[in-house]
Formats: sequence, C-alpha cells, structure tokens
Amino acid sequence: MADDDDFHGTHPASPRPDAVPVSWAEVEDRPLPARVRGYTCECLSMVFEDCRAGGQGFIRRYDRSVSPWLIAESPRIKVSAAETLWRQLINGEAR
Repeated sequence: MADDDDFHGTHPASPRPDAVPVSWAEVEDRPLPARVRGYTCECLSMVFEDCRAGGQGFIRRYDRSVSPWLIAESPRIKVSAAETLWRQLINGEAR
C-alpha cells in the first residue's frame, strides 16, 4: 500500500521578504472556465492553479481557510509571463 506522502502535489515555498506582490482580484461570482495546467497540493489551505483561457494565462488562488472559500485571480497576461509568474509563486518569489 502506498504512503499518503506519495499523493502530495507541489508545495509552494514560503514567500521571501523580497517577493513580488501579485495584484489579486477577488472573483465575485463563479470563476470562468479555464484549462488548468498545474496546481499546488490540496493538503494546504491556500491552493493555486496555473490557468489558460482565451490565449492568455493567469493564476487562480483558492483560500480555503475561510468558509465560503475566497477565490482570486491574477491579471490575465501573456502565456510566457504567466509561466514566469507560476514559477515565481512556486519558488516563493511572488506572493
């Protein structure tokens, strides 16, 4: 039987003091459909998704420490810039 640790996803690093702030915008209604290219581990209260929609990329953030969950999205940007932002979040270089 597999250990529970075998099923964990990526855990982002804690934001560094010099981390770039992201302009998160709260999603008031349901989030629009998007293709999820990557995501962080579901065991954490803050979950991130690397999303694509309409030829653009963005990061979706779920704050599950509150009920109902707060959902926010980064600005929609070029896919290459979204890939950079995703790596920055995972490495603790953005918050």
